[in-house]
Amino acid sequence: MIISFKAGYSVYQDKENNIVIATPHSGPAFETSTARDDNSETVASLCWKKIGGKLVVANVSRKRGWGVDLNRDVPSLDLALNMFKAFVEDKEEDGELHEFRKKYGWVAKDEEDYNNRLNIYENFWREVSEGQTIILLHRALTRIKNMSSVMDIVVFDQDHRLRLKEVIKEVNSKYFEFLKKIDPAYRKMVLFEEERFVSNILRVFDSFDLNKIKGEYKSHLMQDLEKIKIFSTPKYYKYLKEEFNPQNFLRAVKSVVENAPAPQITLEYSFDGSLALGPRKKLCPLNGKVVVEVESSRFLNFWYPEVASEMISDIIEKLNIK
Repeated sequence: MIISFKAGYSVYQDKENNIVIATPHSGPAFETSTARDDNSETVASLCWKKIGGKLVVANVSRKRGWGVDLNRDVPSLDLALNMFKAFVEDKEEDGELHEFRKKYGWVAKDEEDYNNRLNIYENFWREVSEGQTIILLHRALTRIKNMSSVMDIVVFDQDHRLRLKEVIKEVNSKYFEFLKKIDPAYRKMVLFEEERFVSNILRVFDSFDLNKIKGEYKSHLMQDLEKIKIFSTPKYYKYLKEEFNPQNFLRAVKSVVENAPAPQITLEYSFDGSLALGPRKKLCPLNGKVVVEVESSRFLNFWYPEVASEMISDIIEKLNIK
């Protein structure tokens, strides 16, 4: 094994092949416990031990003021400098911070700071781009907005999409008994995650009012409400529309948890790769490369990382892209 420690990331290399496994969001969780893709590097390392090739693990925070979000685009120098104060203060007034986070990877206090972060970004993607088959591992929160996808797969090219649909069907069949076994615990964790989410909204905004909730909280809440509309028993959705409060929201959530389908591996169910501006900028045009993005649920990553890695390895093997 060859190990290299670089600014912002580490590289591990073993069996000679053209596969790169990378975790763009595995850096430390500053300020917010969910600000990193927790256990994505655990699953990635297990995949790498099975598949070989190169493992590239980010170790810089994705928080814009603290580090670099490697999954987003490069801001201009002027924009990064102008937004620095806003991210240090971290007060979401008009959605400006949320919109910036959706597009750009960092802010900077001065030009030297900007160039240091830019170098980390460029070097990380240069390392990753050396692969012919590239697997980008993330963590999806176990929330009703993602229910019932225990692992969502995104592929960057149309050529492999049809084959991937068949492969996922095969892998779901292979792990049917396992998915059935974890179903009750998975549903409990979804409920627990939603209770945590509500608690955080009340802590940050001191209310549960749609007109006062802003930024990512508002975005995630609206996605949850879409699932409530689909899966909740109508009476609980009606109660929530009549009086939007934490109690009615969680009653509707419990109804979704009871009614939603069993957990399964999915293809672009909750994620479509549209926010993966970093890899799309640095890895495209693909020129024959295969880029697969894996959004594995927090539940699976923490409790069953070995199985998660087996699922991913099976998918890559069945795609026959080694």
